[in-house]
Amino acid sequence: MCAIAASSCVLVAACSSAGHPAATGAVPKSSPSSSDAVQQYLNKVNDLCDGLEQKITALNGGQFDIPLKDFLAQLPQHTKLRDDFDRQLAAIPVPPAAAAKAQALAAYIAFANKLDAARLRAARQGAAAYKREIDAEKSAASDPSIAARDAAGFSQSCNAR
Repeated sequence: MCAIAASSCVLVAACSSAGHPAATGAVPKSSPSSSDAVQQYLNKVNDLCDGLEQKITALNGGQFDIPLKDFLAQLPQHTKLRDDFDRQLAAIPVPPAAAAKAQALAAYIAFANKLDAARLRAARQGAAAYKREIDAEKSAASDPSIAARDAAGFSQSCNAR
């Protein structure tokens, strides 16, 4: 399960020997507003989701319902893509003002992880169990975690995760 922890940025200012920014001619930059920081966070995550979606589409044509043999053949690459995504996502700082949004994404990822685990268990049980799981997952689109993720401002391309 991917855990997303909210992180905060710490700005460290170096002072001139005189102790004043004006002594060096430097003008301190203002920090972005919290709404700007939230939008930047959403943009970074959505770009990451877009990239994953493109890679998954290239891997399996974007199909949800792929044959068991194809699922098993693609599993190592799919797992690598998912793990790379999770690692990159964890490296994106979450501004304090985006903590609730990050939590909505984390809840969706926990839901997606459960689906992934159920599909893998079913695949290991054989074609009939795999088919039943695929059929059961068709109702997953109505899960509240997806609506909450979308309402938080994350792209539908995050479905690739």
